[in-house]
Amino acid sequence: MNRLDKKYTAVATAVILLFLITNITPYGQQLHNHRFTAEAGEGGPCIDYDQSENTITINCSASFLDVVQTINDPEILENLGNGEYLLNANLEVADDVTFEMTSSSNEDGLQYLKITGTNGIIVHGRIEISGVTITSWDTATDSPVSQTDMGSVPRAFINLRESEGGFVHDSEIAYLGYQDFGRRGFDLFGDGPSHDLEIRGSKFHNMWFAFYSREAYNITVDGNEYYNNIKYALDPHSGTHDMSITNNWLHHNPIGAICSDRCSDILIEGNRAEHNTKAGIFFSRNMHDSIARNNYIYDASSGIIVSESPNNQIYSNTIEGATRAGILLFNPPEPDDGFTEDNHVYNNTISNSEDGIREIRSDGNILEDNKFFNIESDD
Repeated sequence: MNRLDKKYTAVATAVILLFLITNITPYGQQLHNHRFTAEAGEGGPCIDYDQSENTITINCSASFLDVVQTINDPEILENLGNGEYLLNANLEVADDVTFEMTSSSNEDGLQYLKITGTNGIIVHGRIEISGVTITSWDTATDSPVSQTDMGSVPRAFINLRESEGGFVHDSEIAYLGYQDFGRRGFDLFGDGPSHDLEIRGSKFHNMWFAFYSREAYNITVDGNEYYNNIKYALDPHSGTHDMSITNNWLHHNPIGAICSDRCSDILIEGNRAEHNTKAGIFFSRNMHDSIARNNYIYDASSGIIVSESPNNQIYSNTIEGATRAGILLFNPPEPDDGFTEDNHVYNNTISNSEDGIREIRSDGNILEDNKFFNIESDD
């Protein structure tokens, strides 16, 4: 090879190297027409951003840091420093995969995720949230997005759709949700039931719904604080079953815990429900075969309400300062979801309340061994 040939060969090699360097990010991901991907082999992209949908999709088990390293675009996901991130897109977790959002000592580890606009976290698979804060965010005011009493302000949300397994541990979830289905806050709502979820040691506040579920099962909610939520704190709904609500502090909500519309096998035990304006605990619309026991309820219109709901046990609760009734057993004039009958209400202590136990259009319930102090009247 002569000198000229060698020169042309060297130039061609340099051009090829330059092309490879400029078209591959530091983490080995490729940029194609506004799409960022981390390849997962024959199965397709593992982490993918679609500009047309403004959605990051997670198609294999991954962590939040994997997303950060893959997307690498501050207009989509911005690293604000000190473990804080601003998410300007939806984040969707596919079925049969696990997505970890956990705090880390790593300098890029997640501590606080701020979600702008009406973007949300949508989970079909398994979500693991531990030691992090997640809120909506308004970049104009540099603060979370407040909500009206009607839920009329669109803002960020978390939606578990047929999610399988997962947990929320030692985290803070706040200022999420509005009135749209699937976007109400922390929402287990989709075409099929979510199940096997555990929520422990966390705070949920200033949500539209801090918890809503439809047909969910095997749910544990233990040792959390729910406060200043707008519509409901805990609202298992529409066929939710086999759920335990235990050892939570439910305060300054309209209702602490309400189970409504065919809920069954719900255990509500050991909770402190304080300063909830309407009720501490509410069994509603054919909730059946469930238990409320060993709860402390203070300062509510009614401590415990049972409406159109049969075959439940309410016992060993302490209720103080109910302005209407300590326990209200109630049917509307024309009940259409069930009847409040065959409930066993016993060994409750009710004090400093307008009424002890009050029944309205309900009978066939067993009331025994309840104790009353400083009550104007009791049935």
